[in-house]
Amino acid sequence: MPRKKSRSFYIDTNIALDYATKRDIQTVLVLEKIKEKGWRCVSCTFLAMEMADYKKDALFIAQAMSKKWEVRKILRKVNNKDLRKTHFDAVYDWFEDFKKQYQKIQMYDFLQDEDAWELAQEISFSSNLAAPDVIHLTSALVGAATGVCDILVTRDKLLADEAKRIITEHKMKGKLKVMSIAEVKTTFFPKPR
Repeated sequence: MPRKKSRSFYIDTNIALDYATKRDIQTVLVLEKIKEKGWRCVSCTFLAMEMADYKKDALFIAQAMSKKWEVRKILRKVNNKDLRKTHFDAVYDWFEDFKKQYQKIQMYDFLQDEDAWELAQEISFSSNLAAPDVIHLTSALVGAATGVCDILVTRDKLLADEAKRIITEHKMKGKLKVMSIAEVKTTFFPKPR
């Protein structure tokens, strides 16, 4: 009997946040099933920084709401936070809890050489993607080229659409596929009949 192929999923930050905050139960269930199968989830270390930004914003907004600031003031000041060490400790603890909770994720520095950064720059200049998405897509491409991952999972439609085009342009179609959580669920975890 042929052995089933082991899968490795590159996780975009929005997927990690869905899991960490439990804001999307389907994401939680699919990632738990991936973990049960023993399949790997990877991302770049940039994910940690994006998650830290999310948590710092959440702490700032909670603090502003407790001060009864109006929404316009919060929006004006969110990029000019005045958080303290206790907040930073909370951010670190929250991220460490995420890593413990989802032990299956491994983080790599995929962009380690000039070629990888040149690819990122090329993607940045020839796509509609912002720098964070360029870093994730380039990391997934490098990861796929080196056999570390074979599926990029995101719920960001722009990233998915641009990634599919760029994967085709770079002749990576057989090495990297882009999927949403719903597509991962129906492809790998269909309901039994």
